Amino acid sequence: MTEHRLTELEHHDIELMVAGVLPLYLSLPGDDAPAPTLCLPFSPGSVGDEVTLLDREATPVARVTVAAVVPDAHGWWVAGAVQMLRPLHAFAYATLRPGEGTAVDGPATLYTGDVDPLPEPDRAVIVVDHGDPRALARAVTVATQAASAVRVLPEPSAAHLAGEARVSLLASLAREAFDIEELDVVASERSVGDGMVILLTGLSGSGKSTIAKELAERLRATVEQHVTLLDGDEVRAMLSKGLGFNREDRLLNVQRIGWVGALVAEHGGIAIAAPIAPYEEMRAEMRARVEKVGRFVLIHVATPLEVCEARDRKGLYAKARAGEIKEFTGISDPYDEPTNADLVITEDLSPAQAAEAIISTLRLEGR
Repeated sequence: MTEHRLTELEHHDIELMVAGVLPLYLSLPGDDAPAPTLCLPFSPGSVGDEVTLLDREATPVARVTVAAVVPDAHGWWVAGAVQMLRPLHAFAYATLRPGEGTAVDGPATLYTGDVDPLPEPDRAVIVVDHGDPRALARAVTVATQAASAVRVLPEPSAAHLAGEARVSLLASLAREAFDIEELDVVASERSVGDGMVILLTGLSGSGKSTIAKELAERLRATVEQHVTLLDGDEVRAMLSKGLGFNREDRLLNVQRIGWVGALVAEHGGIAIAAPIAPYEEMRAEMRARVEKVGRFVLIHVATPLEVCEARDRKGLYAKARAGEIKEFTGISDPYDEPTNADLVITEDLSPAQAAEAIISTLRLEGR
């Protein structure tokens, strides 16, 4: 049986399903699969006949009987009937979320981000829970002071929808969840804090760790924010001790780094992470997690393979060439070069020059 740990927004999917709202939008991308089903993206070849859904504490909360698997640009989508095994954990502002007794009497305004500008008198306000507890608390506080009634709409995962389609989805869910006939939509921006995660990705021996340490020292001397360095080797020795280097373990390692980095950013700090992070999907997942609470900056340390291999201080490339190390990035396992890096560092830059280039990039963005 396949297991899948739910992301925060996938928890929202289940919440909406239990509240009877999910059938409004749930279908396989490009298909008209009937409700009630649940769609989740998976890695190719990782799905069985049943999928057990785990909550944030790895407790089984639901089981999906797989009815269809459809690939698209976001992954392999699994659809199937859902059987709840136990209630979900309690969500923030539970009494304001979809469920019995939360219908809105009268007109309402849905804010997709911050509550700005303030609503007109005598209109209820619907705020969206994007998975950022601090942003949600700010929005609810402002709305409570200005509105006749406040409700919280969980944002669904729906990875195949973006832009206007996603706003339209939220509006449809709000109408259904809170029995609203007259709804205005304010597609407002959602502000995040000053925290950030700087991810340096590149091959083993590319110089990521050295640059990251130089960058951390310089930032500690110039900014008031707390700076945390999450070096790849140190994380492997502590946070991810016991994990191997197969695809699943690599994904889990970077997920852990992203989780810690997002916590640092959520509390206003700067996290610098320097794992190899070879797969685009893991970097995209980290970006999505971090950008709920702060800023994500991707740095590609693009040292060529032949240069990394010539350095080979640990003798890892030699062992990989000899077959002693399996699934070694750049030799027997792929490295997905980033196409959306904020900065590309070449091998002709010294660590000090590279760190200064990164800081200049941060300044160019107005930070």
